[in-house]
Amino acid sequence: MADKRVARSSSVPMLELDLKYEPEYRGEVKQHWNVTFAHQKKISVYSKRILARVIDQIRDNDYQLREFYQIHVSSILEGTDIEIDTAYSKIKGALYELADVKWEFESIDRSEWYFRHLLDTTKERRVGYKDGIITILLNPQLAPYLVKAAHYSKFPLHGYMNLKSWYSMRFFEILSAFQDKGFWEVPVEEYRQYMDCWYEYDKRGQVKKDKDGNPLLKYPKTKLLIDYTMKEPLKELAGTDYEFTFTPIYEVTRAVKGRKKIIRLRFDLKKGPALKDIPESWLQHTETGSIVQRLREWKVTDRNIVQYAPILKQAGVLELLRAWELKNRSNRHIDDKLRYCNAAFVRAGKQALEDAKQTKIDAKHEAAEAKLIVQQALNL
Repeated sequence: MADKRVARSSSVPMLELDLKYEPEYRGEVKQHWNVTFAHQKKISVYSKRILARVIDQIRDNDYQLREFYQIHVSSILEGTDIEIDTAYSKIKGALYELADVKWEFESIDRSEWYFRHLLDTTKERRVGYKDGIITILLNPQLAPYLVKAAHYSKFPLHGYMNLKSWYSMRFFEILSAFQDKGFWEVPVEEYRQYMDCWYEYDKRGQVKKDKDGNPLLKYPKTKLLIDYTMKEPLKELAGTDYEFTFTPIYEVTRAVKGRKKIIRLRFDLKKGPALKDIPESWLQHTETGSIVQRLREWKVTDRNIVQYAPILKQAGVLELLRAWELKNRSNRHIDDKLRYCNAAFVRAGKQALEDAKQTKIDAKHEAAEAKLIVQQALNL
């Protein structure tokens, strides 16, 4: 007798997960504040990278989510020593995690709450992995938090994708929302929730309690909480735009004897608040002032000038200005300066960032090789 299970499964067509379009990335993630400051569950860095690459594909002029999103597995493994051929288990584990992720929403008065799953696994096209291509279907009910978000923070993928700790990624996301302010100050209780160090729950979602009926906290001692959640971010974010210093804030008075409790945490960005307006010193300086004026004549926005001119440096900016002038004298006249010049300026700035990053990596490799040669010589 034929096995009915085989016959039944073979009648279901295998849905193709091949690449249906070429992913295009803008290099930054726009994330709704409700997502950035949600009480997220700790997941693997591979899951975070996949989600970042998906959100990075959502454009400002999109009015709805794509039917599906696709990612090259190589874009998830950047900055790791994992080969594509052996990445299957990491990606499979990440997709399992993302399939279980739920975004929780609660009313301000806490009288009601509900949750939505992140992924949509109900469609004929499937979430999955095939031949180096990851296919993701987002829950369309989350569109208000992903498309045309009115209140959002954004952070660059440059640096984010190379982080190896979930805590570092959370700091990267949150500090980016406070870059214009220059610091983030938060009560310890809220910090616990942002870092998934709040109450411990059982499989039914009920708070675990000790023998005396008190709720069980992850890392109940504040010092342990600080040590566990900040060690990796302090190390991984050093040298980046989100390098920070940490200051504990203690209670002013204490009703009983004993050491004062830490009630708030303050994180100051070492680079200070991000510039929004062109500094007066740039305008007053003879050389930089004239360059800013020329960029403005080409309709480059002040915001882009502030963000990318220091990266491109004077030589890079002048090279762009010369290229635009030559183009305008040719048959390929620049009709829309606002659109064309800003796109070229931002693209050149991001490329300069990548080049600087690669130079730093090459320098580290050269230093490591030199050290190895010296050690080998000493061992002769």
